Parts: sequence; structure tokens; C-alpha cells
Amino acid sequence: MKKIQAVYGAPHGHWVGDGFPVRTLFGYDRLGAEHLSPFLLLDHAGPHRFEPTRYRRGVGPPPTGASRP
Repeated sequence: MKKIQAVYGAPHGHWVGDGFPVRTLFGYDRLGAEHLSPFLLLDHAGPHRFEPTRYRRGVGPPPTGASRP
């Protein structure tokens, strides 16, 4: 049987650009890479209501010179 090593609260949410409110479920800086799967470090974007606006929301284009996979 595995033992519980620690109990942590979720970090506060943050924004990606001005159109994606997200939450990180686990903090890499607190737990370290040896204890977490990299897939658990992905952000979660839950439902969010946006009021109508005339400008586009989101993130801008990648910086010039950005490498593509």
C-alpha cells in the first residue's frame, strides 16, 4: 500500500493572455519532478463567462524566431 507523502492546497488561478483563465493543479516548484507525472502539471481551463466585447481575447502570435516542433 502506498503512503500519502503530503497534502497540498491548489495554487491560485492565473490568466494565459487575456482570454484563458486557468488553474494549475500541482506546483512543480513545491513537489519536484521526481514525485509527479508531467501530465499532472498541465493547466486546467474550466468554464468561465465572458461579457460581450468588441475586441478579440486570447494570446498573441508566438515571438519571431520561435521554433516549431
